[in-house]
Amino acid sequence: MRKNAQIRTPGPRIPRPIQNVMANWSGYIFSATITFFLTPFVVQHLGSTGYGVWTLLTSLTGYLGLLDLGVRGTVTRYIARFHAQADHAEASRATASALAVFAVSGSLAVLISVILAAFAVDAFNMPDEFKSAAKTVFVVAGFTAGVSLVSGVFGGVIAGLQRFGLLNMIENFSGGLRALAIVMMLSHGYSLQALALIHLAFSVLNGLAYGIASRRLYPELSLRLKDSSRSHLRMILSFSTYLFILNISNLLIFYTDTMIIGAFLSVSMITFFAIAGTLMSQVRVILRGITTAMTPLASSLDAHISNVGLQSTHLRASRYATMVIAPILVTFMLRGESFINLWMGDEYGELSGRVLLILALALLLTTGNHVSAAIMVGMGRHKGMVPIAVGEALCNLLLSILLVQSLGVEGVAWGTAIPNIAFGILCWPWYIHRTLGVSIRTYLISIWLRPGTALILFALASASIEEFWPATNLVLFFSQVAMVLPLALVGYWWICFDSAERQSIRSRLWHPSIELQRINAE
Repeated sequence: MRKNAQIRTPGPRIPRPIQNVMANWSGYIFSATITFFLTPFVVQHLGSTGYGVWTLLTSLTGYLGLLDLGVRGTVTRYIARFHAQADHAEASRATASALAVFAVSGSLAVLISVILAAFAVDAFNMPDEFKSAAKTVFVVAGFTAGVSLVSGVFGGVIAGLQRFGLLNMIENFSGGLRALAIVMMLSHGYSLQALALIHLAFSVLNGLAYGIASRRLYPELSLRLKDSSRSHLRMILSFSTYLFILNISNLLIFYTDTMIIGAFLSVSMITFFAIAGTLMSQVRVILRGITTAMTPLASSLDAHISNVGLQSTHLRASRYATMVIAPILVTFMLRGESFINLWMGDEYGELSGRVLLILALALLLTTGNHVSAAIMVGMGRHKGMVPIAVGEALCNLLLSILLVQSLGVEGVAWGTAIPNIAFGILCWPWYIHRTLGVSIRTYLISIWLRPGTALILFALASASIEEFWPATNLVLFFSQVAMVLPLALVGYWWICFDSAERQSIRSRLWHPSIELQRINAE
């Protein structure tokens, strides 16, 4: 045997975390494309009031997601850990215990939806002709939530195995068929009840697909309710309790806005907020493409690398997330009104555009914090996040109620943005410093200062185009964005990447093969 052999490989392999992020983004592109074309169609067929009612109902039933209790995220964590250790018996007992929890919570979702149908509809400024349909939607949505909760166990297994490509394939296929069904039903004159039934049907199909996929990916996993145990229930709930509180906080932040508008204004005004909210939801989906990949990765890294390595991984991931999201948010802030005019119609652009600017500003300043939160969950250090999240949610609720009465829809947007910015700037850098040892100065420079400086030319060019060359159609609008995007990339190259990162990117882009180090045969 030759002592110093050289091995050549055909090319660099894309790391698993990057594959997962790319898979999540492919799902986002598909979902965003459907949303882009489907939203105007649905608004046109339901009208502003009908769409406002639908948005209000989905926001209310979104709270049924609280019955998840943080268990799906816990399944993902323990599947990642036990599968890596080849401890299939522990993985089976933990997953069976999670399934028992979801069987109970799914039943509660149905019961709560029936109660909401009986008592919640009359609490909002909703036209009488929509109230009967709203009650039906509540009940159907309860069954949809119940099915989604149970199938969440299987989705958590797939995520724990870091097979995000398969997850997104299932979601894309289901989403495409669901959109087609919605178009067909609305085109034939059906309305809110049909939308609810379509979502229920595809929730069932998703659950079946998740179950089959998890079985094939992890055949050693046994999912029998009799394998659940009190000790594993305690293990799951001890971790998921804090996730549950975080989920409550997030739901208060993202779902109460439409209910406040419906209670203090009118359901038709929800549409103006929902248009901006839909765009921001799509941006958060891009961000989740990164954060969902970070949680199981952090669980794995926490056991194998030093705290210094986690610091480096955290700073890079948070900075990269900001770099991806920031150009979209800057475009929304500078050109959001024009985009909504072209997309939805002139009657929506002015008010929805102002709401979009406010919400985009808040996310721009807090993007990196979302990645930090995902990593903290993966490391099991999310307990300290609870006071921050709860404080923000309560301030959001109180401030939105206060400002809606004087500023209307924009007041609700500011009620969301102000606490988000305040807690993101004042609390998160301190928490990361305390948890990972990253200095506050390093965090601020890496997550905010460097990406912000890199985008100055992009922002100036976008503002100039908006002022002197306003787009007259969506094709021109997207073409203009593509024209100025290289300015952001150039700024990122020289300001956000250090020399080692630039060299790594060059090697992956331009070297057809990797020459591995010589291997000592002895």
